[in-house]
Amino acid sequence: MSYPEQRRHPRLPVLVDCRIEGASGRTEMRLTDLSPTGCFVDTMMTFPPGTHITLYAMLGESEVAIPGRVIPMAAGSGFGFAIDLAELQESAKEQIEAYIKARSS
Repeated sequence: MSYPEQRRHPRLPVLVDCRIEGASGRTEMRLTDLSPTGCFVDTMMTFPPGTHITLYAMLGESEVAIPGRVIPMAAGSGFGFAIDLAELQESAKEQIEAYIKARSS
């Protein structure tokens, strides 16, 4: 099944280790792109579309809690999942935007 592109902002390519609250095991996870409204997590772990999760990632000097909802991915788009970040608290949104701005200059 194919899903139409729905990104509201361009994503910055990144390589940031992250973890998911409540996930067990030692599965490697990395953010590989990031925007103020979404990100992609490169991992072998899967979650059904619509699942609410909280990622934790070191963005700059501090760890940021990034809550979101797993969104459907197009077939063949690689290992991992995308997250819609519509539930961000203002402080997390500001940290993400500052991180993106610092790396986009």
